[in-house]
Amino acid sequence: MSIYEERLDRIKAAIALEPVDKVPVISGLAACAAPMTNTKVSAFLSDMELNCTCNIKATEMLGNVDGVQATLSSPEGLPTLWLSNIGVPGEDIEDDQLWQVIEKELVTQEDYDVILRDGFEPWYLSFMKEKLRDPLKRMKPVVEYGPTAKKRFEEAGYVVIKESSLLTPFEMLCGGRSLEAFLVDDLMDIPEKVDEVFAVIHKYNMDRYTKLFESPKKPFGVWVGGWRGTPETLNPAMFQRFSWKYYRELVDLCIQYGVVPILHLDACWNLGLSNFRDIPAKKAIMALDGKTDIHMAKEIVGDTMCIMGDVPAAMLAFSKPQEVYDYTMNLIKTVGPTGYMVCSGCDIPFNGKVENMQMMAKAADDTARQ
Repeated sequence: MSIYEERLDRIKAAIALEPVDKVPVISGLAACAAPMTNTKVSAFLSDMELNCTCNIKATEMLGNVDGVQATLSSPEGLPTLWLSNIGVPGEDIEDDQLWQVIEKELVTQEDYDVILRDGFEPWYLSFMKEKLRDPLKRMKPVVEYGPTAKKRFEEAGYVVIKESSLLTPFEMLCGGRSLEAFLVDDLMDIPEKVDEVFAVIHKYNMDRYTKLFESPKKPFGVWVGGWRGTPETLNPAMFQRFSWKYYRELVDLCIQYGVVPILHLDACWNLGLSNFRDIPAKKAIMALDGKTDIHMAKEIVGDTMCIMGDVPAAMLAFSKPQEVYDYTMNLIKTVGPTGYMVCSGCDIPFNGKVENMQMMAKAADDTARQ
């Protein structure tokens, strides 16, 4: 059996809540692969072969990693998800900086009328060209090199557990409208119209995700993003109406097609964890970023789904290696070892310390030897 096959079996066992010989370690590398390999960010973003090489080298630096969530790191796809422009290093902001979301109120309430009249796709394609610098064109090198990047990672022995991101209408419009306008002017003042617009967008998204899952490019797993449409941001009634309803349908679509939904839960989901109880068992991964109480999550859903995370970004950037090691060991013992995968909370930060990152894999290896 190859090292790739061993790691794939280990990850599948963790998802199925079965015993493992070692707790799987999943990389959360993103932009930090550039500074880790002493590569200028502008060069990292302009050359996808170099980008992939840096990501593989950075993954190797982490230690005994089983899987990754990104083979290429680029901000060019973010505008298609968030409906906001991105400040690109070496182009809009200084080189060797982390790319930045430039969130403005680019989507108007008048756009809602156009979407309801003409459909979402014509408006979406026009909006991206006119307001977002044509991200489909800008991300073309990333898309074209993607299959090669995946092959290179698999040949290096790493399982690519995430290849795409699924979005609810809430997350897409929240970025394009901007948070305050979206919450106050839309959800509170014109909730019925928002319901209508959400239905149009959601149907479009469900159709295109279905086509992906039915294609030869069907992924092993995808992120189902939960960033702002959280039970921390919304009251219970609004959460169910505007967020969870659509989120759950995305999860069910993944499971229907045998794709692993990676429930990428940023922010605090403590008040909404019970919603995940009736998701079919042993089919999903709950990925936490350090804000949700991971031990509460273990108590509520640990008998039905694998939990991944949640070494905090601040700890990877500012703590001492022993502190990261101790934190990770505690997670392995209290959240794992069954039904658990070690990972950073969301992405590894741009200013993360390599010696801190390495403690996650070291803790998993040391536990396996005990």
